[in-house]
Formats: sequence, structure tokens, C-alpha cells
Amino acid sequence: MQKKLLTLLLLTCSSCAAPIEPVAQSQPLTTPLPMPTLMQTETVEIRNDWNGYSDITPILRHYKLRIEHQKLVGNAHIAIGGYGAAGIHQQQTKRVTIPAAVTTKFLATLAKTSLQVGSYKPISDRTDDYPSIEIKLKIDRQQVIFSSQSQGNNYVPWKVTVIQANKTTSYISNSAIPAQALQILDPYLDRQGIDRIIQQRRQKINRNFKSKIPSNKYSVPNRA
Repeated sequence: MQKKLLTLLLLTCSSCAAPIEPVAQSQPLTTPLPMPTLMQTETVEIRNDWNGYSDITPILRHYKLRIEHQKLVGNAHIAIGGYGAAGIHQQQTKRVTIPAAVTTKFLATLAKTSLQVGSYKPISDRTDDYPSIEIKLKIDRQQVIFSSQSQGNNYVPWKVTVIQANKTTSYISNSAIPAQALQILDPYLDRQGIDRIIQQRRQKINRNFKSKIPSNKYSVPNRA
């Protein structure tokens, strides 16, 4: 009798139990850029800076460019400092022109950047290495800004800020695409000028250092 009662209770409970629904796993939201096409960009501003323990920091590379006949044209301003001395000690401004095909490739590459909803937290696992990168695009009355202060490969992760009218929306991207887009422009951003002023600054540092070494008043006797 007890066995039959137990069997009946088990059958009753099993028929009343609600089906178990699978638990949905939260996934990061990855979307195409929620903004006007980047191919309508009017101006591009790039800041590619670095600071850290060095005899020539900070290194500042600033570019103000605009679209003219499908080309990016404007000025490259390059400046470097000197460790232990405040201020900028070597700088130059130069005109740059980026061909139309390269400009188109740069913008099309940036447009492929995938986005995720989240808070930006740069990778920072070492001292004396502080990059600061920003690519600012102006499209009509809107702006799209790719920025990073991360020490990770290709400066991943990136922060992407979209400003439309009075609304500002921020995303993160774990994509290397913004860095790859910069590499497309790199041959046209006066890298030779950077190397030249770095060399000039170091030569000046060496001259100043040698000028401060006191001369020896006494000759060393030859004991050969």
C-alpha cells in the first residue's frame, strides 16, 4: 500500500511541474557603427602622442586634415620634449597630402569597426609607457571619435564616441581596425620628419651634456 501511494505522488508531481526553460546567456552587443557613413567625412583630426621614460618625451604628432577633391590635405605638427626639462624643445609643421585612393581606404576601414556596449578600461600593465591616440571625424554636424590610452596590441581596446545633435553615446571596441586604419595613412604622415627632429634633439642633448663636463686641469702622466 505504501509503495502504491509513493508511486501515485511521484506521478502527480511530475505532471504538475512546469517545463524548465533554458537560461539565456548574456552576450556583448556587437553592432555596425550607428552613425552616418564615414565616407561623408569632412575633416579628420589625429593625435598620436606618447609619454614615458625617455630623453625625448613627450612625443606629439598632431594632424589637422580636410577632404579636398577626395584627398585628405592639411598640416602635420610634430613636437618632442626632453626628459627632465619642461616644455617642448623641438618641433616642426609640414604640409601633407594623402591620395584619394588611400583616403577612401582609410575611411572604409574605420567603418568596419565593431562596437560593444560597455565601459572603457584601457590595458595598463607597465609603467613609463603612456600612449594617447585619437581619431576625430567630423560629418556634417556630427562627430565620431576613436580614442585609446591602452598599452595593448594595436591599442586595443578602443573607445568610440558618437556625437549626434545633443546626444553623446560611447562604446568600446576590441577590434584592431582603428590601428590598422592609422597604418594605412602612416607613409603619408611625415615619419621622416619625426625621425629627423628626434635626431636633432638627441644631438642637442649630447652637446649640452658634453659642455657641462669639467675639463681636467692636470694631465695624466704617461707611465708606459
